Amino acid sequence: MRSAALATLVAAAAVSLLAGCGDAEPAPRTATATPSPSPATGAQVTFAAPGGATVAGRVFGAGTGAVVLSNMGDNDAADWERFAPTLAAKGYAVLTYSYRYPPGTRSLTAEMARGAVDDLRGAVGFVRGRGAQRVILIGASLGGMVTAKAAGALAVDGIVIMAAPADRPDFDMRVDAAELAAVAAPKLFVASDDDPTVDPAETRLLYDRSPEPKRWHTFPGSEHGTRLFATAAGADLSRLLTGFVESAAPATSR
Repeated sequence: MRSAALATLVAAAAVSLLAGCGDAEPAPRTATATPSPSPATGAQVTFAAPGGATVAGRVFGAGTGAVVLSNMGDNDAADWERFAPTLAAKGYAVLTYSYRYPPGTRSLTAEMARGAVDDLRGAVGFVRGRGAQRVILIGASLGGMVTAKAAGALAVDGIVIMAAPADRPDFDMRVDAAELAAVAAPKLFVASDDDPTVDPAETRLLYDRSPEPKRWHTFPGSEHGTRLFATAAGADLSRLLTGFVESAAPATSR
C-alpha cells in the first residue's frame, strides 16, 4: 500500500513539473494565453499596434462580428469588462484592451493620446486577423475621440461615441471634420445630461458634424462615460448599446 501511494505521488509531481515547463516559451504576440476562459473573465491576449507597441487585452465570446471597447483616459477597462459578457452572450467576439500607457493615469500627454489612436488601429487589425467580418467600435471619453478619429479609415460597420469632446487642446487632440465625414457607418452618440467632465454640448457637436445615419441619446445624471453602468441607468445603457450592435452588425455563427 505504501509503495502504491508513493508511486501515485511521484506521478502527480511529474505531471505538475511538465505543466510548469509549458511556460518556458514566450507566448506569441497575437495568441491567447488562457486556453479555456470563463465567459465572465475572457481570454488574455496581446497584439501588435503601429509603432511597435505590444498591447494587452481580453477577448470575450466568439463570432464573425467583433466589438472593440476603448477606455476612457484613466485607461481602466473594468467597466467594459463587466459589460463585455453581455455582448459575448449575443454571439459576438468582444475585445477589451488597455492603451500602451499605465492604467490609472490621471494626466494625459499628446504622446499618450497619439499612441491610443494607434492602439485602436492595432485592436481592429487583431480582431480582423482572428476572422471578424464586421467590426463595431465603442469608446468613452478619450476612447470616443480615438474611435471618431480612426473609424473612417478603418471602414468599420458602426461606432458608438460616449461622453467625448471634439477638441482637447491640453493634450493636443481634436477630431477633424474630415474624420467624422469619413464615417459612413451607423453612429450612436451617448452623454449624461449633467456630465461635469465633458459637457454634453461637446459630444453633441460631434453628433452635429457627423453624417447620417446617426442617433443621439442622453441619460439623466452626472456620471461620466462608462461610469453610467454603475447608475440606475446602467441596465438601459447596456440595452441601448447591445441593440445598436445587433442592428449595425447582426451576429452570425462561424
